[in-house]
Amino acid sequence: MGERRSAVVGDRAACAVLAAAWLLGGCDASPALIGYAYGRVAPNVIDVARDALAREPGRDIQIQIVEDPRQAGPARDVEFATRLTTARGMAGVVGHQDSRGSLLAAPVYDEAHIPLLIPNATSRRLRTVSPWVFMLVPDDSAEGAFIAGFAVDRLAARSVAVFYDNDEYGRGLREGVRAALGARGLSLAGEAPIGAVCTPSPLGGDASIALLVPRVRPPQVLVIAGRTADAACIARRVAALAPGIQLIAADGVEIDPGFITTAGAGADSVYVVAFWHKDLPNPESLAFTSAFTRIVHRPPVASDALQFDALMLLARAVREGGGSPRAVRDYLMSLGTARPAYAGVTGPVSFASDRERPLYMLRLHGGDLRPVGGR
Repeated sequence: MGERRSAVVGDRAACAVLAAAWLLGGCDASPALIGYAYGRVAPNVIDVARDALAREPGRDIQIQIVEDPRQAGPARDVEFATRLTTARGMAGVVGHQDSRGSLLAAPVYDEAHIPLLIPNATSRRLRTVSPWVFMLVPDDSAEGAFIAGFAVDRLAARSVAVFYDNDEYGRGLREGVRAALGARGLSLAGEAPIGAVCTPSPLGGDASIALLVPRVRPPQVLVIAGRTADAACIARRVAALAPGIQLIAADGVEIDPGFITTAGAGADSVYVVAFWHKDLPNPESLAFTSAFTRIVHRPPVASDALQFDALMLLARAVREGGGSPRAVRDYLMSLGTARPAYAGVTGPVSFASDRERPLYMLRLHGGDLRPVGGR
């Protein structure tokens, strides 16, 4: 053990002297680092990725997380990015939590020339914010078009309203749905920010829902471009106010036992958009679901699968393309063009201009999510 440690220290010293070689991806004796720009809740997808990496041959790769950030709110994402990009040997980072955090952090990665692979943020602005930023999922324009198409073609809706989080995520999805409906000759029947809609208040809550969902001629479909807790509350209140309205929840909503309990009678009226679901039959997905359930002791959700794909893809880029950030970026850019798409848990991954990532519509029925549509 002492001899191996001395050898590693020697290799690191050599790499420090030959910095130019490291920049070209030519020095790979020391472990490569992949950053994870999320808070740590153990066990989680990191443990699944570390287990998978330990089983694969090739260069040692370590996942680095940021513990106990000193900042809160938007400053948290900037601090995550700053800490990760200044770590020696950082080859790429997986994160951030949402569209706003990713947009705030993107300039840090751009300046440091460190690739940022974003698993689940959907803001279309991330497409052009930096050549060092890569989105794994369809943007809000594509998701909005998918939602609008399902509402009109499958649910035969002629009136659609939107509740949205008043941030980059919610506003982007609202615009995506509005544009897609407009292309079909329809306009939104109503729109409102979620805000304090589920906060008990004489001026909020039910009053806000009643304005968007009147008892007389309510919309046929209500889209919720928000998060899980608010969506469950809205589903419960809409079911009591105007039974029969179909709800479509965007990808930020994850259906779990807490959602079902809170939504109550409104739960079975909910459709939800997902970028992956655990019943997909491809071998990569089946293996991941089995490993995740064994290690984390719960079934995985879409965000778990997306983060796993991002971590394993960066590891593949390091091992096959080279350990420098530039080599990793070049590897990612080559997927779907000079190289085949990466066979991920969530489907083939490439960053070619004509790529099309999957979207699924799931229906909650009797406490179980079932796929009812997709592309």
